[in-house]
Amino acid sequence: MFLLIVHFLYADFRPFNTGEKLVFSVEYGPVKAGTATMEISEITMIDSIPCFHIVSTERTNSFFSKIFKIDDRYDSYIDTVNLHSLRFEKHIREGRYKNDQVVEFKQDIGKAFYSNGEEFPIEPGAKDIIASIYFARTLALEVGKSFFINNHTDKKNYNLEIKVLKKENVETHAGEFDCLMVQLIVEDGTVFASKGGLIIWLTDDMWKIPVLMRFKILKIGSFQAKLKEAYFE
Repeated sequence: MFLLIVHFLYADFRPFNTGEKLVFSVEYGPVKAGTATMEISEITMIDSIPCFHIVSTERTNSFFSKIFKIDDRYDSYIDTVNLHSLRFEKHIREGRYKNDQVVEFKQDIGKAFYSNGEEFPIEPGAKDIIASIYFARTLALEVGKSFFINNHTDKKNYNLEIKVLKKENVETHAGEFDCLMVQLIVEDGTVFASKGGLIIWLTDDMWKIPVLMRFKILKIGSFQAKLKEAYFE
């Protein structure tokens, strides 16, 4: 009976919940360029479905903004049960480049509706890129294995691969962590305009908290985001 109860609890377990807020120092080589955050701000309703509202931001500090200013915000709304996307917003400000986009994911009819009036078919359980990162935290990740997620980004459907590269101990501003190093890649090898994809170090435990991320921004180069503070309610 005890084993059955434990299995039932783990089956319903989520390694994240409202109140989780992760704060990262964004660095460009040895230069501290700004701050990034990932926060589950609330549970709200979309089409009568409860969903996690996840807010992710990236902002350069006053010094680096003189070189290249970044002020990005992503809002991802994901079903609290199935963890698929219901709504996605992005507001990008990178140098002179601007992009505002709102996407409504209608999972019941398999379509994504964009704020400019366009609509596109989506695969069952399709996820935006932020939802994909949180969904990856629920997987039983093992070194040498790959997992695939139906992803819809910028009007395209992708087979997003979560590739577990190795175990590694990493040092951050919040301390040292034993981690699983995972790479997020798609068929053409690009995510977030990054050749080779986005690489994330997740804690090697039941929580799989992202503590280090490495990515590229076109025309600028490679950045890394190191965890410096974490809050949990």
